[in-house]
Amino acid sequence: MTLLKENERIDYLYNDNLGIIQSKDAFNVTLDSIFLAHFAKEKVKDKNKIVDLCSGNGAVSLYMSYFNRAHYDAVEIQTEIADQAKRSVELNHLENRIEVHNFNALEAPKKLGKDKFDMVVINPPYFKVPEGHVINPDEKKALARHEITITLEEIINVASQMLKMKGKMFMVHRPERMGEIMHFCLKYQLSPKWVQPFSAKEGEKANLVLVEAIKNTGTDGLILENSILVHNEDGSFKKDIQKIIKEEKQADKTQQEKYYFYCLLCNDGTFYGGFTNDLKHRLEMHNSGKGAKYTKTRRPVKMIYHEEFDDKRLALKREYWFKHHSRTWKEKFLKEHNVNF
Repeated sequence: MTLLKENERIDYLYNDNLGIIQSKDAFNVTLDSIFLAHFAKEKVKDKNKIVDLCSGNGAVSLYMSYFNRAHYDAVEIQTEIADQAKRSVELNHLENRIEVHNFNALEAPKKLGKDKFDMVVINPPYFKVPEGHVINPDEKKALARHEITITLEEIINVASQMLKMKGKMFMVHRPERMGEIMHFCLKYQLSPKWVQPFSAKEGEKANLVLVEAIKNTGTDGLILENSILVHNEDGSFKKDIQKIIKEEKQADKTQQEKYYFYCLLCNDGTFYGGFTNDLKHRLEMHNSGKGAKYTKTRRPVKMIYHEEFDDKRLALKREYWFKHHSRTWKEKFLKEHNVNF
């Protein structure tokens, strides 16, 4: 798979370790997606299954996945944008945790399942398409902005179908549509529990809202937060917003231990996937017959591929993921990563 295509670039979410592929001629990551991901991640547990509807280039799933070990299904209708998301997932070595699907969100309950997700996150098109209304001639931007392929009511219905009992829906939207959001949530057994408005500056009306709703629970207990201010008077981001957008680097941070998933080519032509914190020593152990029972009788072995992680659990999950695929899949994976064997 080609990582970058014409007119594309790699930008970064939250920190310099989390890359995302974006086009110069389409909608890129906005604060809407960042706010949705930042607040929704606080309710995620490692064992959760999450579906990201109208996922665009995968920004919400990518951002959230940095803070937990949950599994994400990202659904995007536009083929080109979904392809960007898939390549961003590969760029960050998250194929075992984020799966990108290219179809209309209306099909998600049938294709991904009903009553099986712990959370649904949604950054939907904000605007209706009244009769005679002129929409953006750029199809990609029109689909992202306007309810052409799915309406607000339809996507809330989809979310309700996919959520487990007590599952949570997080949606970012425009405040002028709060009445409809509340109405459709209640219609489809989702009880709004938390609303967070955002205002551009002091004294200005809210121009964005986050809504959390829970499936099949009481309708009382709604919390309406004070509006969060995004910009200072000079247009710069408030300090708290800066922390959401980009992680602060610690100048005196000690060197963090690195962990690795690696692949060996054995003497009989088979592959072995493993985990270590020292690639050189681990290879020596394998070739001395002390590395693993599998490689002991297949020496000498050659290390042909590895990936680096800051988190031990991620490296171990990558090892498990690689080992549980077929020989054909492993060959395809290695070829896509320019490994000759």
